[in-house]
Amino acid sequence: MVDKNNILEYNFKILSQERKRQKISQENAAIELTLNVAQINSLENNLQSGFITPHFKKIALKRYAKFLGIDFDKIIPSELILDHVVQEEISVAEIEDDVPLGLPRKLVLKISKGYTLIWLLILGLVLTIFFTQPNKDKNLNSEITITDIDSPSLAPIEDSISTPISKNYIKNKNLSAAPKSDSKKIKNTSDIVSPDFVCSINSTTMDKVWSHVNPEKPATYFHIVSLKKQSICTIDNRGILKQYNLAEGEKLTHRGEAPFKVQLNSSISELYFQGWKVFLNNNDNFIQLNPIDMATELN
Repeated sequence: MVDKNNILEYNFKILSQERKRQKISQENAAIELTLNVAQINSLENNLQSGFITPHFKKIALKRYAKFLGIDFDKIIPSELILDHVVQEEISVAEIEDDVPLGLPRKLVLKISKGYTLIWLLILGLVLTIFFTQPNKDKNLNSEITITDIDSPSLAPIEDSISTPISKNYIKNKNLSAAPKSDSKKIKNTSDIVSPDFVCSINSTTMDKVWSHVNPEKPATYFHIVSLKKQSICTIDNRGILKQYNLAEGEKLTHRGEAPFKVQLNSSISELYFQGWKVFLNNNDNFIQLNPIDMATELN
């Protein structure tokens, strides 16, 4: 039985209408948003499949609306307003329960508004005193330094790809070797994942399962070359999830325990596993890399 509280209500018909008006196929929309066709169909028909939680579905819905150029308020126009009205009625009912019997409703509301006004005046007075303190308080703020921002570490690409290591990796390596006292230097933040990227690899069926019968490299890592800027995520056999934001032309070596599941934009990616290039179709956005035992193949 579906819990109605977890159903995301919205005007889903406007999505397919606008997509068809712009003559965009579901396959092309899925490639641009790094989703699959089943998830696009779920958004356009408000299905309960395709997303692990309504939260991730709402994030994907905002990205789809932005991609189609639709104002998000046209899709969910009154959700927040209705919630606000309900909460206001509940708060008024709670106030009436706490006051003596016989007091009229209007008087109760005036009393509650009076208390709110008093608290706002007190808050304004406190903020005024805080921001008018002597300069010694401001000097304390000047002693606060900016610490390094953690970002996913990038391993150097090995001999299967002869191209040089990315500039972002060199910058991060140099900054990590700097003295601790120079705390104003901030690490390069290009590896922080974009907030618009939805990693749905745990709840999505793989578009392609790939392995090679003649492995030349161990199955402890894979390489990826990003031809354009994109976000990717991957999970290995131990359940360790990693997310990266790759710049145009950037190369990445990810290490872990195979098999690997990878979510990427296949049309702008070159993927390598066990010494071989993985052949990708344009709609292969969810890939599983299955290992082959090199010792077994040699025997």
